[in-house]
Amino acid sequence: MAVLTLVYMVRHGETQINAEGRFNGGGVDSPLTAKGEAGAQALHKLLQNEHFDRIFVSPLHRAITTEQIVAGPDKAFTIDPRLREMALGDWDGGPLGNLATDQQFINYRHHLLEWDYQAVHAESYQSLVKRAGAALVDAAESVPETGKVLVVSHGIVTTVLANVLTGVDLDHARDSGQVDNSSVTVLDYHAGQWTKRAWNVTADRFAELTAVEKELFE
Repeated sequence: MAVLTLVYMVRHGETQINAEGRFNGGGVDSPLTAKGEAGAQALHKLLQNEHFDRIFVSPLHRAITTEQIVAGPDKAFTIDPRLREMALGDWDGGPLGNLATDQQFINYRHHLLEWDYQAVHAESYQSLVKRAGAALVDAAESVPETGKVLVVSHGIVTTVLANVLTGVDLDHARDSGQVDNSSVTVLDYHAGQWTKRAWNVTADRFAELTAVEKELFE
């Protein structure tokens, strides 16, 4: 059997901006809500039996706070700026509801390569994949084979990378929906190849996992 490195990708807990239904990209930050803290605590319990050789975190405070709850306040971690959420330019911090029927927003969610990111002074999906994908490879290769890595970042980062790195075309990388707050997605890495082992797992959905998926949390 191939020797695999496991990468556990966590999305931060719910923030005030999330709760208010606003764009929560890389250009804004807000603290976790009580619900967000509770979700991170539930994830801590789910992952408490895991030993992580390295922990990498986005520089945004919502990710750092989540990491300190999930892994514990005494665990060493490395901040990697490349794990920052995708910058959404003029949209960042604005209400999602205002754009629900706008073609730009539809492309942003469903036709990623057609999204005119320059029109709203945002980052492209291609740029996101290049920088955050490199960060994920570096994280996986920073530990011995059979090692485990915890990466705490964001919704778009986790959703797009987990799909694109495992063979989904970039234009369809959000077809499966965005990972939830306080969720973990598990990938394995071997010889430059990625495989998805578990997708968008939250503590309250653990019972729904297959036996093989549950082994990732034992």
